[in-house]
Formats: sequence, structure tokens, C-alpha cells
Amino acid sequence: MIAEKVRNFIVNELHWNPSLGELTDDFPLIESSAVQSLGLFQLVSFIEREFQVEVSDEELLPENFSSINTIVRLVESKNGETSGG
Repeated sequence: MIAEKVRNFIVNELHWNPSLGELTDDFPLIESSAVQSLGLFQLVSFIEREFQVEVSDEELLPENFSSINTIVRLVESKNGETSGG
């Protein structure tokens, strides 16, 4: 569920470029420049709103947003979920 919502946001709001390939859960979002600085701030705002969590300044690290999988782990760690999906 988390992964699908994040994927939909990236595709629809950050205008995913299909020429980059399929947006899999482990696609390197930052490394590939699929998500850049402005998009990252939009993504963080979406995550905070959608999942009712607060991302601290200390958590604004590339490794926390490097893929959909790492974003799911961050959200789960914030709200105690273990479901991933």
C-alpha cells in the first residue's frame, strides 16, 4: 500500500519519465535523477501528509529516499508498521 501510493505520486505528480525504465521498488530515484531537489521536497510533503508522519531534518538523507523500498522503510519506521506494501 505505501509503495503503491509513493509510486503513483512519483508517476503522476513528479511526472515520471518512462524512458528511464520501469519504476520498480528498487529503482535508484536520486542516483538516476528521476527525483531531484524540488521533487524531493514535494515527495517529503506528500509522505508527511499521506502517511501522517513527520520527516525530521536529520532524516532528509539521500539514502532514505534512494528508492521506493527505502521510502517504505522510512514510513514504516515512523509509524511502526511492518507491512511494507
